Amino acid sequence: MTATALRAALAAGGLALGAVTVILSRSVPEEPVDYAHIVVYIGISWSFISAGLVAWRGRPKNPVGVLLVAAGLVRFSSQIGWWGNGFAELVVGLGRNFFLALVAHVIVVFPAGRLRSGLERMIVAAAYALAILGYVVPNAFDDGWTPNVLFVYASPTAVTVLGDLFDIAAIVIALLLVALVVARWRNGSRPARRALAPLILTAPLACVVAAAALAHDELGVSFTRPVDAALGWGGITTAMIPLALLVGLLRTRLHRSVVADLLVRLERSADPSDVRQALAETLGDPSLELAFPLASGAACVDEHGNTVELPAPGGGRALTNLSDNGRTVAVLIYDPFLLEEPELVAAAASAARLTLENTRLQAELRAQLVEVRASRARIVVAGDSERRRLERNLHDGAQQRLLGIRLALSLARSHAGDAAEVEGLLAEAEQELQDALEELRALARGIHPARLTDEGLRAALAALARRATIPVKVAAPPGRLPTAVEQAAYYVASEALANVAKHAAASHAAVTVTQSNGALVVEVVDDGSGGADAANGTGLRGLRDRVEALDGRLDLASPVGGGTRLRAELPCA
Repeated sequence: MTATALRAALAAGGLALGAVTVILSRSVPEEPVDYAHIVVYIGISWSFISAGLVAWRGRPKNPVGVLLVAAGLVRFSSQIGWWGNGFAELVVGLGRNFFLALVAHVIVVFPAGRLRSGLERMIVAAAYALAILGYVVPNAFDDGWTPNVLFVYASPTAVTVLGDLFDIAAIVIALLLVALVVARWRNGSRPARRALAPLILTAPLACVVAAAALAHDELGVSFTRPVDAALGWGGITTAMIPLALLVGLLRTRLHRSVVADLLVRLERSADPSDVRQALAETLGDPSLELAFPLASGAACVDEHGNTVELPAPGGGRALTNLSDNGRTVAVLIYDPFLLEEPELVAAAASAARLTLENTRLQAELRAQLVEVRASRARIVVAGDSERRRLERNLHDGAQQRLLGIRLALSLARSHAGDAAEVEGLLAEAEQELQDALEELRALARGIHPARLTDEGLRAALAALARRATIPVKVAAPPGRLPTAVEQAAYYVASEALANVAKHAAASHAAVTVTQSNGALVVEVVDDGSGGADAANGTGLRGLRDRVEALDGRLDLASPVGGGTRLRAELPCA
Protein backbone atom coordinates (compact mmCIF):
# COMPACT_ATOMS: atom_id res chain seq x y z
CA MET A 1 0.00 0.00 0.00
CA THR A 2 1.35 3.41 -0.95
CA ALA A 3 1.72 6.19 1.60
CA THR A 4 -1.13 8.13 -0.04
CA ALA A 5 -3.46 5.14 0.13
CA LEU A 6 -2.49 4.52 3.75
CA ARG A 7 -3.23 8.13 4.70
CA ALA A 8 -6.58 7.90 2.93
CA ALA A 9 -7.42 4.70 4.80
CA LEU A 10 -6.53 6.25 8.14
CA ALA A 11 -8.64 9.31 7.35
CA ALA A 12 -11.59 7.03 6.51
CA GLY A 13 -10.98 5.15 9.75
CA GLY A 14 -11.09 8.40 11.68
CA LEU A 15 -14.43 9.30 10.08
CA ALA A 16 -15.76 5.86 10.92
CA LEU A 17 -14.65 6.13 14.54
CA GLY A 18 -16.31 9.54 14.78
CA ALA A 19 -19.57 8.01 13.55
CA VAL A 20 -19.20 5.12 16.00
CA THR A 21 -18.76 7.64 18.80
CA VAL A 22 -22.12 9.23 18.03
CA ILE A 23 -23.86 5.89 17.62
CA LEU A 24 -22.51 4.42 20.87
CA SER A 25 -23.30 7.56 22.84
CA ARG A 26 -26.97 7.19 21.83
CA SER A 27 -27.14 3.43 22.43
CA VAL A 28 -27.62 3.59 26.21
CA PRO A 29 -31.21 4.74 26.92
CA GLU A 30 -30.65 5.55 30.60
CA GLU A 31 -27.74 7.90 29.84
CA PRO A 32 -28.59 11.41 28.55
CA VAL A 33 -26.76 12.40 25.38
CA ASP A 34 -24.27 15.22 26.05
CA TYR A 35 -23.87 16.54 22.53
CA ALA A 36 -21.52 19.35 23.58
CA HIS A 37 -18.98 16.91 25.00
CA ILE A 38 -19.39 14.59 22.02
CA VAL A 39 -18.63 17.44 19.60
CA VAL A 40 -15.60 18.50 21.66
CA TYR A 41 -14.46 14.88 21.95
CA ILE A 42 -14.67 14.26 18.20
CA GLY A 43 -13.07 17.67 17.53
CA ILE A 44 -10.09 16.87 19.74
CA SER A 45 -9.55 13.50 18.09
CA TRP A 46 -9.87 14.91 14.60
CA SER A 47 -7.58 17.84 15.36
CA PHE A 48 -4.80 15.31 15.88
CA ILE A 49 -5.76 13.17 12.87
CA SER A 50 -6.08 16.08 10.42
CA ALA A 51 -2.92 17.83 11.62
CA GLY A 52 -1.06 14.53 11.47
CA LEU A 53 -2.21 13.79 7.91
CA VAL A 54 -1.13 17.26 6.73
CA ALA A 55 2.24 17.00 8.51
CA TRP A 56 2.77 13.44 7.24
CA ARG A 57 2.10 14.49 3.66
CA GLY A 58 4.39 17.51 3.88
CA ARG A 59 7.19 15.73 5.79
CA PRO A 60 6.88 12.02 4.96
CA LYS A 61 10.21 11.17 6.62
CA ASN A 62 9.38 13.03 9.83
CA PRO A 63 7.51 10.81 12.34
CA VAL A 64 5.64 13.75 13.94
CA GLY A 65 2.74 13.34 11.48
CA VAL A 66 2.47 9.61 12.17
CA LEU A 67 2.49 10.22 15.94
CA LEU A 68 -0.28 12.82 15.64
CA VAL A 69 -2.47 10.48 13.56
CA ALA A 70 -1.87 7.65 16.04
CA ALA A 71 -2.81 9.93 18.96
CA GLY A 72 -6.07 10.92 17.27
CA LEU A 73 -7.05 7.34 16.50
CA VAL A 74 -6.16 6.15 20.00
CA ARG A 75 -8.24 9.00 21.44
CA PHE A 76 -11.34 7.44 19.89
CA SER A 77 -10.73 4.19 21.78
CA SER A 78 -12.45 5.46 24.94
CA GLN A 79 -15.84 5.01 23.25
CA ILE A 80 -15.37 1.25 23.27
CA GLY A 81 -16.25 1.40 26.96
CA TRP A 82 -19.91 1.78 25.98
CA TRP A 83 -19.90 -1.96 25.21
CA GLY A 84 -19.58 -2.65 28.93
CA ASN A 85 -17.25 -5.68 29.03
CA GLY A 86 -13.88 -6.23 30.67
CA PHE A 87 -11.88 -6.17 27.47
CA ALA A 88 -13.52 -2.89 26.42
CA GLU A 89 -12.66 -1.32 29.77
CA LEU A 90 -9.04 -2.45 29.40
CA VAL A 91 -8.79 -0.90 25.94
CA VAL A 92 -10.38 2.33 27.20
CA GLY A 93 -7.98 2.66 30.13
CA LEU A 94 -4.86 1.89 28.15
CA GLY A 95 -6.09 4.04 25.26
CA ARG A 96 -6.46 7.13 27.45
CA ASN A 97 -2.97 6.62 28.88
CA PHE A 98 -1.37 5.94 25.50
CA PHE A 99 -3.00 9.04 24.05
CA LEU A 100 -1.24 11.17 26.67
CA ALA A 101 2.05 9.27 26.08
CA LEU A 102 1.81 9.95 22.33
CA VAL A 103 1.15 13.64 23.00
CA ALA A 104 4.25 13.74 25.23
CA HIS A 105 6.27 12.01 22.48
CA VAL A 106 5.16 14.63 19.93
CA ILE A 107 6.10 17.49 22.25
CA VAL A 108 9.56 16.04 22.90
CA VAL A 109 10.53 15.28 19.28
CA PHE A 110 8.96 18.32 17.57
CA PRO A 111 10.04 19.65 15.08
CA ALA A 112 12.91 17.37 13.99
CA GLY A 113 11.09 14.13 14.79
CA ARG A 114 13.99 12.58 16.72
CA LEU A 115 15.20 12.30 20.29
CA ARG A 116 18.30 14.42 20.87
CA SER A 117 19.42 13.75 24.45
CA GLY A 118 19.30 11.26 27.28
CA LEU A 119 16.74 13.40 29.12
CA GLU A 120 14.39 13.33 26.14
CA ARG A 121 14.74 9.56 25.81
CA MET A 122 14.05 9.17 29.52
CA ILE A 123 10.88 11.32 29.35
CA VAL A 124 9.46 9.42 26.38
CA ALA A 125 10.32 6.00 27.84
CA ALA A 126 8.79 7.00 31.19
CA ALA A 127 5.61 8.22 29.47
CA TYR A 128 5.05 4.93 27.66
CA ALA A 129 5.98 2.85 30.72
CA LEU A 130 3.59 4.87 32.83
CA ALA A 131 0.85 4.44 30.21
CA ILE A 132 0.99 0.68 30.78
CA LEU A 133 2.04 0.28 34.42
CA GLY A 134 -0.05 3.19 35.66
CA TYR A 135 -3.20 1.36 34.59
CA VAL A 136 -2.30 -2.31 34.85
CA VAL A 137 -0.59 -2.39 38.28
CA PRO A 138 -3.22 -0.60 40.43
CA ASN A 139 -6.09 -2.46 38.75
CA ALA A 140 -4.43 -5.80 39.58
CA PHE A 141 -5.39 -5.12 43.21
CA ASP A 142 -8.79 -3.51 42.62
CA ASP A 143 -11.91 -5.62 43.00
CA GLY A 144 -14.22 -2.64 43.26
CA TRP A 145 -15.50 -2.84 39.70
CA THR A 146 -16.40 -5.66 37.38
CA PRO A 147 -15.57 -7.12 35.07
CA ASN A 148 -11.89 -6.35 35.85
CA VAL A 149 -9.81 -8.64 33.62
CA LEU A 150 -6.62 -7.46 35.36
CA PHE A 151 -7.67 -8.40 38.93
CA VAL A 152 -5.18 -10.60 40.83
CA TYR A 153 -5.47 -9.86 44.55
CA ALA A 154 -7.70 -7.49 46.48
CA SER A 155 -5.83 -4.74 48.36
CA PRO A 156 -7.48 -1.31 48.67
CA THR A 157 -4.30 0.08 50.26
CA ALA A 158 -2.19 -1.03 47.30
CA VAL A 159 -4.71 0.51 44.91
CA THR A 160 -4.58 3.85 46.72
CA VAL A 161 -0.81 4.00 47.24
CA LEU A 162 0.14 2.77 43.79
CA GLY A 163 -2.47 4.96 42.12
CA ASP A 164 -1.20 8.05 43.94
CA LEU A 165 2.44 7.21 43.07
CA PHE A 166 1.65 6.77 39.40
CA ASP A 167 -0.42 9.96 39.38
CA ILE A 168 2.45 11.91 40.94
CA ALA A 169 4.82 10.43 38.34
CA ALA A 170 2.48 11.57 35.59
CA ILE A 171 2.40 15.10 37.04
CA VAL A 172 6.23 15.11 37.21
CA ILE A 173 6.45 14.07 33.55
CA ALA A 174 4.03 16.84 32.57
CA LEU A 175 6.11 19.44 34.43
CA LEU A 176 9.32 18.07 32.87
CA LEU A 177 7.74 18.58 29.46
CA VAL A 178 6.99 22.20 30.35
CA ALA A 179 10.59 22.74 31.54
CA LEU A 180 11.99 21.05 28.41
CA VAL A 181 10.02 23.21 25.97
CA VAL A 182 10.81 26.43 27.86
CA ALA A 183 14.55 25.56 28.08
CA ARG A 184 14.74 24.76 24.37
CA TRP A 185 13.04 28.07 23.62
CA ARG A 186 15.35 30.11 25.86
CA ASN A 187 18.54 28.47 24.57
CA GLY A 188 17.50 28.26 20.92
CA SER A 189 18.69 30.32 17.96
CA ARG A 190 16.29 32.41 15.91
CA PRO A 191 15.49 29.54 13.50
CA ALA A 192 15.06 27.22 16.47
CA ARG A 193 12.63 29.61 18.14
CA ARG A 194 10.69 30.01 14.92
CA ALA A 195 10.38 26.24 14.64
CA LEU A 196 9.37 25.90 18.30
CA ALA A 197 6.88 28.78 18.21
CA PRO A 198 3.82 26.49 17.70
CA LEU A 199 4.63 24.68 20.96
CA ILE A 200 5.87 27.43 23.24
CA LEU A 201 2.37 28.53 24.27
CA THR A 202 0.23 25.47 23.63
CA ALA A 203 2.36 22.62 25.01
CA PRO A 204 3.17 24.19 28.42
CA LEU A 205 -0.47 25.23 28.84
CA ALA A 206 -1.75 21.76 27.94
CA CYS A 207 0.76 20.07 30.25
CA VAL A 208 -0.06 22.35 33.20
CA VAL A 209 -3.81 21.87 32.69
CA ALA A 210 -3.37 18.09 32.41
CA ALA A 211 -1.30 18.03 35.62
CA ALA A 212 -3.89 20.16 37.43
CA ALA A 213 -6.76 17.96 36.22
CA LEU A 214 -4.91 14.84 37.36
CA ALA A 215 -4.23 16.36 40.77
CA HIS A 216 -7.88 17.40 41.08
CA ASP A 217 -9.51 14.18 39.86
CA GLU A 218 -7.14 11.55 41.22
CA LEU A 219 -5.38 13.14 44.19
CA GLY A 220 -8.31 15.20 45.43
CA VAL A 221 -6.58 18.58 45.21
CA SER A 222 -9.16 21.39 45.35
CA PHE A 223 -8.99 24.62 43.39
CA THR A 224 -11.49 27.47 43.13
CA ARG A 225 -14.89 26.66 41.71
CA PRO A 226 -14.24 28.39 38.34
CA VAL A 227 -10.93 26.51 37.99
CA ASP A 228 -12.55 23.20 38.85
CA ALA A 229 -15.26 23.84 36.24
CA ALA A 230 -12.69 24.81 33.62
CA LEU A 231 -10.68 21.65 34.25
CA GLY A 232 -13.68 19.62 33.09
CA TRP A 233 -13.06 21.08 29.63
CA GLY A 234 -9.27 20.88 29.93
CA GLY A 235 -9.01 18.50 27.00
CA ILE A 236 -9.55 21.46 24.69
CA THR A 237 -6.05 22.70 25.56
CA THR A 238 -4.64 19.39 24.33
CA ALA A 239 -6.39 19.95 20.99
CA MET A 240 -4.54 23.26 20.69
CA ILE A 241 -1.26 21.40 20.16
CA PRO A 242 -2.02 19.88 16.71
CA LEU A 243 -3.87 23.05 15.68
CA ALA A 244 -0.79 25.09 16.57
CA LEU A 245 1.33 22.72 14.51
CA LEU A 246 -0.95 23.31 11.53
CA VAL A 247 -0.60 27.06 12.03
CA GLY A 248 3.17 26.55 12.15
CA LEU A 249 3.12 24.69 8.83
CA LEU A 250 0.98 27.41 7.28
CA ARG A 251 3.26 30.08 8.68
CA THR A 252 6.25 28.37 7.05
CA ARG A 253 4.54 28.46 3.66
CA LEU A 254 3.58 32.10 4.13
CA HIS A 255 7.12 32.88 5.22
CA ARG A 256 8.32 31.72 1.81
CA SER A 257 6.75 34.87 0.33
CA VAL A 258 9.83 36.73 1.52
CA VAL A 259 11.70 35.01 -1.32
CA ALA A 260 10.16 37.59 -3.67
CA ASP A 261 11.73 40.33 -1.56
CA LEU A 262 15.03 38.46 -1.80
CA LEU A 263 14.89 38.57 -5.61
CA VAL A 264 14.29 42.32 -5.58
CA ARG A 265 17.13 42.88 -3.14
CA LEU A 266 19.58 40.77 -5.14
CA GLU A 267 18.75 42.72 -8.31
CA ARG A 268 19.74 45.94 -6.57
CA SER A 269 23.06 44.70 -5.26
CA ALA A 270 25.18 41.66 -6.13
CA ASP A 271 27.96 42.43 -3.66
CA PRO A 272 29.02 39.13 -2.06
CA SER A 273 28.52 40.43 1.49
CA ASP A 274 25.04 41.68 0.57
CA VAL A 275 24.14 38.26 -0.89
CA ARG A 276 25.08 36.50 2.33
CA GLN A 277 23.26 39.09 4.44
CA ALA A 278 20.16 38.88 2.25
CA LEU A 279 20.05 35.08 2.54
CA ALA A 280 20.61 35.26 6.30
CA GLU A 281 17.70 37.67 6.73
CA THR A 282 15.42 35.72 4.39
CA LEU A 283 16.04 32.47 6.26
CA GLY A 284 16.06 34.17 9.65
CA ASP A 285 19.52 32.83 10.50
CA PRO A 286 22.20 35.46 11.29
CA SER A 287 24.81 32.70 11.59
CA LEU A 288 24.39 31.63 7.94
CA GLU A 289 27.65 31.33 6.00
CA LEU A 290 28.46 30.97 2.31
CA ALA A 291 31.33 28.82 1.06
CA PHE A 292 32.44 28.75 -2.56
CA PRO A 293 34.49 25.82 -3.90
CA LEU A 294 37.50 26.89 -5.91
CA ALA A 295 37.87 25.70 -9.49
CA SER A 296 40.82 23.55 -8.43
CA GLY A 297 38.60 21.77 -5.93
CA ALA A 298 41.30 22.06 -3.29
CA ALA A 299 39.39 24.26 -0.84
CA CYS A 300 36.39 26.49 -0.22
CA VAL A 301 36.48 30.22 0.44
CA ASP A 302 34.01 32.72 1.85
CA GLU A 303 32.78 35.86 0.09
CA HIS A 304 35.99 37.67 1.11
CA GLY A 305 38.27 34.98 -0.35
CA ASN A 306 39.32 33.54 3.00
CA THR A 307 39.59 29.76 3.34
CA VAL A 308 36.55 28.09 4.93
CA GLU A 309 36.55 24.67 6.59
CA LEU A 310 33.28 22.87 5.93
CA PRO A 311 31.82 21.44 9.16
CA ALA A 312 31.68 17.69 9.55
CA PRO A 313 28.28 15.98 9.25
CA GLY A 314 26.47 15.99 12.55
CA GLY A 315 28.69 18.77 13.88
CA GLY A 316 25.90 21.12 14.85
CA ARG A 317 25.61 22.83 11.45
CA ALA A 318 23.63 21.95 8.34
CA LEU A 319 24.99 22.01 4.77
CA THR A 320 23.19 22.46 1.45
CA ASN A 321 25.03 22.30 -1.87
CA LEU A 322 23.72 24.67 -4.54
CA SER A 323 24.45 23.14 -7.93
CA ASP A 324 24.11 24.31 -11.51
CA ASN A 325 24.38 21.68 -14.26
CA GLY A 326 26.01 19.26 -11.86
CA ARG A 327 28.62 21.76 -10.62
CA THR A 328 28.52 23.09 -7.07
CA VAL A 329 28.13 26.85 -7.15
CA ALA A 330 28.08 27.44 -3.40
CA VAL A 331 27.53 25.71 -0.09
CA LEU A 332 25.11 27.10 2.49
CA ILE A 333 26.15 26.54 6.11
CA TYR A 334 23.28 27.25 8.48
CA ASP A 335 21.38 26.39 11.64
CA PRO A 336 20.13 22.76 11.53
CA PHE A 337 16.65 23.86 12.66
CA LEU A 338 16.15 25.21 9.13
CA LEU A 339 16.09 21.60 7.97
CA GLU A 340 12.49 21.67 9.16
CA GLU A 341 11.76 24.24 6.44
CA PRO A 342 13.38 22.62 3.39
CA GLU A 343 11.01 24.35 0.96
CA LEU A 344 12.02 27.77 2.28
CA VAL A 345 15.74 26.93 2.03
CA ALA A 346 15.30 25.53 -1.49
CA ALA A 347 13.26 28.54 -2.66
CA ALA A 348 15.75 31.06 -1.28
CA ALA A 349 18.69 29.12 -2.71
CA SER A 350 17.03 28.87 -6.12
CA ALA A 351 16.35 32.60 -6.15
CA ALA A 352 19.96 33.38 -5.28
CA ARG A 353 21.64 30.75 -7.48
CA LEU A 354 22.48 33.03 -10.43
CA THR A 355 23.75 35.76 -8.15
CA LEU A 356 25.72 33.19 -6.19
CA GLU A 357 27.48 32.10 -9.38
CA ASN A 358 28.68 35.66 -9.87
CA THR A 359 29.53 35.84 -6.17
CA ARG A 360 31.51 32.61 -6.47
CA LEU A 361 33.58 34.07 -9.30
CA GLN A 362 34.26 37.19 -7.26
CA ALA A 363 35.17 35.11 -4.20
CA GLU A 364 37.50 32.95 -6.30
CA LEU A 365 39.13 36.09 -7.70
CA ARG A 366 39.58 37.44 -4.18
CA ALA A 367 41.09 34.12 -3.11
CA GLN A 368 43.50 34.28 -6.04
CA LEU A 369 44.46 37.83 -5.09
CA VAL A 370 45.03 36.74 -1.50
CA GLU A 371 47.24 33.90 -2.71
CA VAL A 372 49.09 36.21 -5.11
CA ARG A 373 49.84 38.61 -2.26
CA ALA A 374 51.02 35.73 -0.09
CA SER A 375 53.08 34.36 -2.98
CA ARG A 376 54.72 37.75 -3.56
CA ALA A 377 55.54 38.00 0.12
CA ARG A 378 57.10 34.53 0.06
CA ILE A 379 59.07 35.40 -3.08
CA VAL A 380 60.46 38.52 -1.38
CA VAL A 381 61.39 36.51 1.71
CA ALA A 382 62.88 33.73 -0.44
CA GLY A 383 64.87 36.29 -2.44
CA ASP A 384 66.30 37.86 0.71
CA SER A 385 67.11 34.45 2.10
CA GLU A 386 68.82 33.41 -1.14
CA ARG A 387 70.92 36.58 -1.19
CA ARG A 388 72.02 35.90 2.38
CA ARG A 389 72.90 32.33 1.41
CA LEU A 390 74.98 33.52 -1.55
CA GLU A 391 76.72 36.05 0.66
CA ARG A 392 77.57 33.34 3.21
CA ASN A 393 78.79 30.96 0.51
CA LEU A 394 81.00 33.61 -1.05
CA HIS A 395 82.31 34.78 2.33
CA ASP A 396 82.92 31.37 3.82
CA GLY A 397 83.97 29.51 0.68
CA ALA A 398 85.48 31.15 -2.39
CA GLN A 399 86.45 34.38 -0.58
CA GLN A 400 88.38 32.51 2.10
CA ARG A 401 90.13 30.41 -0.52
CA LEU A 402 91.15 33.49 -2.52
CA LEU A 403 92.46 35.08 0.67
CA GLY A 404 94.44 31.90 1.27
CA ILE A 405 95.91 32.15 -2.23
CA ARG A 406 96.91 35.74 -1.58
CA LEU A 407 98.66 34.72 1.65
CA ALA A 408 100.40 31.82 -0.10
CA LEU A 409 101.72 34.13 -2.82
CA SER A 410 102.97 36.59 -0.19
CA LEU A 411 104.83 33.80 1.53
CA ALA A 412 106.25 32.64 -1.80
CA ARG A 413 107.59 36.12 -2.43
CA SER A 414 109.26 36.15 1.00
CA HIS A 415 110.93 32.78 0.20
CA ALA A 416 112.03 33.64 -3.29
CA GLY A 417 115.53 32.48 -2.54
CA ASP A 418 114.44 28.96 -1.58
CA ALA A 419 113.28 27.28 -4.82
CA ALA A 420 111.92 24.15 -3.13
CA GLU A 421 109.89 26.18 -0.63
CA VAL A 422 108.53 28.43 -3.39
CA GLU A 423 107.55 25.39 -5.44
CA GLY A 424 105.53 23.98 -2.54
CA LEU A 425 103.77 27.28 -1.84
CA LEU A 426 102.90 27.79 -5.50
CA ALA A 427 101.49 24.26 -5.74
CA GLU A 428 99.38 24.92 -2.65
CA ALA A 429 98.19 28.22 -4.14
CA GLU A 430 97.32 26.49 -7.42
CA GLN A 431 95.21 23.89 -5.56
CA GLU A 432 93.42 26.57 -3.55
CA LEU A 433 92.71 28.46 -6.76
CA GLN A 434 91.33 25.28 -8.36
CA ASP A 435 89.08 24.65 -5.37
CA ALA A 436 87.84 28.26 -5.45
CA LEU A 437 86.97 27.91 -9.13
CA GLU A 438 85.05 24.71 -8.45
CA GLU A 439 83.09 26.40 -5.68
CA LEU A 440 82.29 29.37 -7.89
CA ARG A 441 81.14 27.03 -10.66
CA ALA A 442 78.93 25.13 -8.22
CA LEU A 443 77.56 28.42 -6.93
CA ALA A 444 76.88 29.56 -10.47
CA ARG A 445 75.09 26.31 -11.25
CA GLY A 446 72.91 26.89 -8.15
CA ILE A 447 71.99 30.34 -9.42
CA HIS A 448 71.41 29.30 -12.99
CA PRO A 449 72.97 26.26 -14.66
CA ALA A 450 74.89 27.18 -17.77
CA ARG A 451 74.02 23.85 -19.43
CA LEU A 452 70.34 24.70 -19.23
CA THR A 453 70.95 27.90 -21.16
CA ASP A 454 73.36 26.36 -23.66
CA GLU A 455 71.93 22.88 -24.28
CA GLY A 456 68.38 22.86 -22.95
CA LEU A 457 66.33 21.04 -20.32
CA ARG A 458 67.20 17.47 -21.33
CA ALA A 459 70.97 17.99 -20.99
CA ALA A 460 70.61 19.97 -17.77
CA LEU A 461 68.51 17.22 -16.18
CA ALA A 462 71.04 14.60 -17.26
CA ALA A 463 73.84 16.59 -15.59
CA LEU A 464 71.65 16.96 -12.50
CA ALA A 465 71.13 13.19 -12.37
CA ARG A 466 74.87 12.52 -12.62
CA ARG A 467 75.52 14.70 -9.59
CA ALA A 468 72.78 13.01 -7.53
CA THR A 469 73.71 10.83 -4.57
CA ILE A 470 71.42 7.97 -5.72
CA PRO A 471 70.74 6.49 -9.18
CA VAL A 472 68.35 8.75 -11.08
CA LYS A 473 66.70 7.80 -14.37
CA VAL A 474 65.85 10.71 -16.67
CA ALA A 475 63.39 10.69 -19.57
CA ALA A 476 62.83 14.01 -21.34
CA PRO A 477 62.02 15.03 -24.92
CA PRO A 478 64.68 16.76 -27.04
CA GLY A 479 64.29 20.32 -28.28
CA ARG A 480 63.96 23.70 -26.65
CA LEU A 481 61.09 25.23 -24.71
CA PRO A 482 60.35 28.77 -23.53
CA THR A 483 63.06 29.90 -21.13
CA ALA A 484 60.71 30.42 -18.15
CA VAL A 485 59.21 26.95 -18.63
CA GLU A 486 62.64 25.27 -18.86
CA GLN A 487 63.83 27.07 -15.74
CA ALA A 488 60.72 26.15 -13.75
CA ALA A 489 60.92 22.52 -14.88
CA TYR A 490 64.60 22.32 -13.99
CA TYR A 491 64.11 23.77 -10.50
CA VAL A 492 61.17 21.42 -9.85
CA ALA A 493 63.45 18.46 -10.59
CA SER A 494 66.40 19.98 -8.72
CA GLU A 495 64.42 20.74 -5.55
CA ALA A 496 62.70 17.35 -5.65
CA LEU A 497 66.00 15.47 -5.96
CA ALA A 498 67.53 17.59 -3.20
CA ASN A 499 64.64 16.61 -0.91
CA VAL A 500 65.09 12.97 -1.89
CA ALA A 501 68.76 13.13 -0.92
CA LYS A 502 68.04 14.87 2.41
CA HIS A 503 64.88 13.23 3.69
CA ALA A 504 63.58 10.30 1.63
CA ALA A 505 66.14 7.52 2.31
CA ALA A 506 65.38 6.30 -1.22
CA SER A 507 67.36 3.78 -3.28
CA HIS A 508 66.54 5.31 -6.66
CA ALA A 509 64.46 8.03 -8.32
CA ALA A 510 63.12 8.92 -11.77
CA VAL A 511 62.53 12.23 -13.53
CA THR A 512 60.04 12.09 -16.39
CA VAL A 513 59.19 15.04 -18.66
CA THR A 514 56.35 14.84 -21.18
CA GLN A 515 54.33 17.25 -23.31
CA SER A 516 50.56 16.86 -23.51
CA ASN A 517 47.73 19.19 -24.54
CA GLY A 518 49.87 22.30 -24.58
CA ALA A 519 51.44 21.63 -21.18
CA LEU A 520 54.82 20.37 -20.00
CA VAL A 521 54.43 17.74 -17.28
CA VAL A 522 57.36 17.09 -14.94
CA GLU A 523 57.17 14.11 -12.58
CA VAL A 524 59.77 13.17 -9.98
CA VAL A 525 59.18 9.81 -8.30
CA ASP A 526 61.20 8.05 -5.60
CA ASP A 527 60.84 4.87 -3.55
CA GLY A 528 61.65 6.50 -0.24
CA SER A 529 59.85 6.81 3.10
CA GLY A 530 57.23 9.34 1.93
CA GLY A 531 55.42 11.63 4.35
CA ALA A 532 56.40 14.87 2.58
CA ASP A 533 54.09 17.86 3.22
CA ALA A 534 54.02 20.78 0.80
CA ALA A 535 52.50 23.02 3.49
CA ASN A 536 55.48 22.63 5.84
CA GLY A 537 58.41 22.80 3.44
CA THR A 538 59.71 26.19 2.35
CA GLY A 539 61.36 24.62 -0.70
CA LEU A 540 58.13 23.02 -1.88
CA ARG A 541 56.18 26.23 -1.20
CA GLY A 542 58.72 28.12 -3.27
CA LEU A 543 58.31 25.61 -6.11
CA ARG A 544 54.52 26.00 -5.92
CA ASP A 545 54.88 29.77 -6.16
CA ARG A 546 57.21 29.46 -9.16
CA VAL A 547 54.88 27.02 -10.94
CA GLU A 548 51.70 28.98 -10.19
CA ALA A 549 53.39 32.19 -11.34
CA LEU A 550 53.38 30.56 -14.79
CA ASP A 551 49.68 29.63 -14.36
CA GLY A 552 50.73 26.05 -13.71
CA ARG A 553 49.84 23.52 -11.04
CA LEU A 554 51.91 21.53 -8.55
CA ASP A 555 50.63 18.34 -6.91
CA LEU A 556 52.29 16.22 -4.25
CA ALA A 557 51.43 12.64 -3.31
CA SER A 558 53.55 11.26 -0.49
CA PRO A 559 51.92 8.54 1.62
CA VAL A 560 53.96 7.44 4.60
CA GLY A 561 56.07 4.46 3.55
CA GLY A 562 54.89 4.68 -0.05
CA GLY A 563 57.42 6.96 -1.70
CA THR A 564 56.81 10.43 -3.11
CA ARG A 565 55.46 11.66 -6.43
CA LEU A 566 55.85 15.35 -7.28
CA ARG A 567 54.00 16.43 -10.43
CA ALA A 568 54.10 19.86 -12.06
CA GLU A 569 52.05 21.02 -15.05
CA LEU A 570 53.43 24.05 -16.89
CA PRO A 571 51.60 25.67 -19.82
CA CYS A 572 53.98 25.83 -22.78
CA ALA A 573 51.70 26.34 -25.81
